[in-house]
Amino acid sequence: MSTLEVVRVESPPDSLRNLVKERVRDGWAALDAKPADRAVPGTLIIVGIAGVVAFVAAVLSIRSGAAMAFGDAQAHLTIARRVTDSLSPGFSQLGTVWLPVPQLLLLPLVQSTTFWHTGISGAILGGVALMGISSGVYRIAARLGIRRFGRLVAVLIILTNSSLVYESTTAMTEPTLMMWLVASVAGLTRWTLSKRDLSAGELMVFAGLPAAAALLSRYEGWALTFVGTLVVALVAWRRRKDVKYAIKMAFAFALWPFIALSWWLIYNFAVFGNPLEFANGQYSASALQVGLPNKGFLLYQGYAGLTIWTYAWALIQTVGIVVILLGLIGAFVLTWRRGLDNHALMVWMLAVPSAFIIFAMYVGQTVMSNDHALPAALWNNRFALSALPFLGILVAYLCQSLVDKSRFKRLGLSLIALAITFQAAWWVVDLNHSAVFAEATASTAQKVDSGAQAAMRYLGANYDGGSILIDESGGILPEIGIPLREYYNVSIGDLYLEALADPVAYVRWVFMRIPTNGNGDGDRGDAIYGAVGELGSFLSNYEEVYESGPFRIYRRIGN
Repeated sequence: MSTLEVVRVESPPDSLRNLVKERVRDGWAALDAKPADRAVPGTLIIVGIAGVVAFVAAVLSIRSGAAMAFGDAQAHLTIARRVTDSLSPGFSQLGTVWLPVPQLLLLPLVQSTTFWHTGISGAILGGVALMGISSGVYRIAARLGIRRFGRLVAVLIILTNSSLVYESTTAMTEPTLMMWLVASVAGLTRWTLSKRDLSAGELMVFAGLPAAAALLSRYEGWALTFVGTLVVALVAWRRRKDVKYAIKMAFAFALWPFIALSWWLIYNFAVFGNPLEFANGQYSASALQVGLPNKGFLLYQGYAGLTIWTYAWALIQTVGIVVILLGLIGAFVLTWRRGLDNHALMVWMLAVPSAFIIFAMYVGQTVMSNDHALPAALWNNRFALSALPFLGILVAYLCQSLVDKSRFKRLGLSLIALAITFQAAWWVVDLNHSAVFAEATASTAQKVDSGAQAAMRYLGANYDGGSILIDESGGILPEIGIPLREYYNVSIGDLYLEALADPVAYVRWVFMRIPTNGNGDGDRGDAIYGAVGELGSFLSNYEEVYESGPFRIYRRIGN
């Protein structure tokens, strides 16, 4: 009698389930693995998680219109697009008001009119930045010897911060800066703490290049480059006690930032005839802020106490008091245990942008205001977000200290996780707890109340061809949605002045803002109102087709 061998075939669902379990187990183990020379296990997992958060946030923000709330976000989109879509296209359209890297990164994304008009372009760049910030913080924590719980806490602090997540759905520049900041410090951390003696070329590529990108993203990047060069020299000296080696490594780190800065100076000279146009030109920050003290702003200028008070409240209303307090404890523990050794220096490097913002406020180069400042207002509190990676790493270090030393580590770690979760819930319950979101909400309300949004939507919906004269170079143009080559505005230079002098010869549409009455600020309307007021023939050639608050839209009679 033959024996039948019974073979058990595992069902496909069981095979898939086991595969998933195996992958989850491997991923969980990777998040606690020690970094290799170049690779940091678990990085792709963090990138994937951050990508999901960025995608969900982008969908919500774009559908609600919040992605286009900030005029600056629309301006960044427009600056990028007008390089190719303008009556005067070219790289000179990058201007000098903002540093160029964020606009250059947006350039390929804004070629789609839909992406430009809806803000999807900004959400794509912001989403990539959020993934870069999250994975960079994770990699720094791992190279500092922080294990899984601390690494994940640092990432959690990034991804549960509603201010940063919201900003990452817009075309604002803070997320881009933070991405390059974290990338540069991650490269420095690898070079500093690697068991292998990394070459000057590796330092140049993995730390210097991101520092150069940060330098051309926001001015905080200039401070990062300066301090980073000094830190590299110090670490190199500690390593070999060799002056030539220290100079060589400092030069390697600073080379790409130096090239980037040189290019920016040459660009400003070539386009504007002044290599320092960005610093002292007509549209520089210093020029735009000349009249602010007379309006009650910059009251903290020259007063350290008021400066720190204003910045501290911006930090509380963007980063959160829980994260700040945990970070302060982490800073104390870090200093107590490590002083200013190489590990500690890498952590403190992340604080450079925050220190720069405080200094810039003190000397009057940065404007910031919140409901605890003088005067009470919502303005530029988002600048404080650059402290988030620094605080995240400090809290991660605190977690690792509990793992290493404390008898009550489970209780301590549980309380930290609970506190961060509570902070995240506080933001979600009312997004206006975030000064960044509250400012965006106020900006949208101002556009509605002033009549600007209604005028923009009318023009976008009723436009049927022809050029447009408008005293606006970017802050509302994406929302209108008409290609930029149809606009005569200040960004095209002499052509704009010619259209102002003789609109009927150039444009079919005129969009202007007339003076507002009774506001006491000497408002005389925009440049177009002033120009056409001197043309007695204007109303015989144009008819008013729309009125909304102080905004008027005219169309040429006959064609």
